[in-house]
Amino acid sequence: MKLLRTAMRMLGLTNREVERRLGYTPSYLSRLFGGAIELKVEHVVSIARAMGLKPAEFFALAYPRLPDPPSDAASVLWGVLREMQPPTSTRERAEEAPRPPAAGITAEDVDARIQASLRQFFSSLGK
Repeated sequence: MKLLRTAMRMLGLTNREVERRLGYTPSYLSRLFGGAIELKVEHVVSIARAMGLKPAEFFALAYPRLPDPPSDAASVLWGVLREMQPPTSTRERAEEAPRPPAAGITAEDVDARIQASLRQFFSSLGK
């Protein structure tokens, strides 16, 4: 929370401006930062985006150095995340055939699974 508030101040953003960008009610961030609302990963990601940061950029500020060497679990996660990255070149984009979504899995299901995995991953970093 301290890093979120500091980043907002450094970027010249007020709570009201970030709340407006998020569509939150006035005083929401004050209650969140004051501990009246439990801070969740979703909050951090949303607030970072509202500040104009990519979530990865914000988490890199919060956790600037990765352990050497990475744990087996982190290596697996990085591999999966690399596979999920969109192609970087025009040629790669042209060669990649669009994949149909898996039957019965919605974008919300994927988001929920990613968020749960990230929560577990970041929780393990603190141990």
